[in-house]
Amino acid sequence: MIMKQIRQKNWPINQILMFWVMISILLATFKFASELIVPFLIAIALAIILSPLLTYLERKRIPKVLSLVFIIIVSFIPAIILGGYIGEEVKDFANNFQEIKQQFNAFLEKVTLFMNGLGLGVTQEEIHKILEKSNLGEIVKNLASQAGSQFSNIFLIFFMLAFMLMESDFFYNKMIKITKEYGRDIKDGMKIIEKIKSYFLIKVKTSLMTAVWILAVLWYYDVSYFYLWATLAFFLNFIPVIGSIIAAVPPIAMALIDQTAMTALWVGVWYMVINTIVGNIIEPRIMGKGLGLSALVIFLSMTFWGWIFGPAGMILSVPLTMVVQFLFEQYRETQWIALLLSDYEKEK
Repeated sequence: MIMKQIRQKNWPINQILMFWVMISILLATFKFASELIVPFLIAIALAIILSPLLTYLERKRIPKVLSLVFIIIVSFIPAIILGGYIGEEVKDFANNFQEIKQQFNAFLEKVTLFMNGLGLGVTQEEIHKILEKSNLGEIVKNLASQAGSQFSNIFLIFFMLAFMLMESDFFYNKMIKITKEYGRDIKDGMKIIEKIKSYFLIKVKTSLMTAVWILAVLWYYDVSYFYLWATLAFFLNFIPVIGSIIAAVPPIAMALIDQTAMTALWVGVWYMVINTIVGNIIEPRIMGKGLGLSALVIFLSMTFWGWIFGPAGMILSVPLTMVVQFLFEQYRETQWIALLLSDYEKEK
């Protein structure tokens, strides 16, 4: 009798277990194959960002091949030029790292003596432990490592990008055929693609605005490696919640070493002002409606995708979670998971 009742349910317990087992296997595969998947995800992100330009050129009746060549050149040359500047600063920073570390330790010793003079029993080792537990240095190190790795894959990424843009029309026609075969509406799929495209375009604009503003501030205060820190701010701005905080730490520390405590304070104030204006005023205004994800889910997704794909996963965490939410929405048995991921509060 009990088994009969279980069979009559829409989703028996064995199917639930199979579902979570398959999800676990899929995630383990993603983590194991992350070095292969990450360049593919980067190429998809670039294709989404550059597809409006391809559409615009096609509307002007420019042949698709010429449009693709133009887009690749426009995106490839700045990456090479910027990579040259950043590469020089990274090389110089690596060569001077031990000296910078010694200067930073000397500064920490002064801070320790000052705090002890105020009656606060703090040792330099305790400050080092706090910095190690914060793990900010490890995140920046991993990001730099993966950036260097992906820069070596730049030709592979651009080849994938070119083929994705070339076959964009074919992909759309295939999606129409698939959705008709399975009784789905192509409009639902296009909505999530447009949503992700809108998110990427807005984040590129706001991240570029943040990077240029920070570059001007760091150049004005003559903080060393300002190209490197501005580029870091651009990419880390894609990481929700903590990205802008992580981006501010190295240049403030550099200002403390190179300049004075007052200069470092001003740099920190400018970072706070820039991130407040861009992140809390400009970005929400041009983004309009929310992403459909709760704030908690956005934070947890950053941690989760960062664990799966590393720093690139943290940068792409919001679009990846939006895709997962969309897939769960398509099936009645998993719609409750999509609802948990959403920003739903209460029906009015």
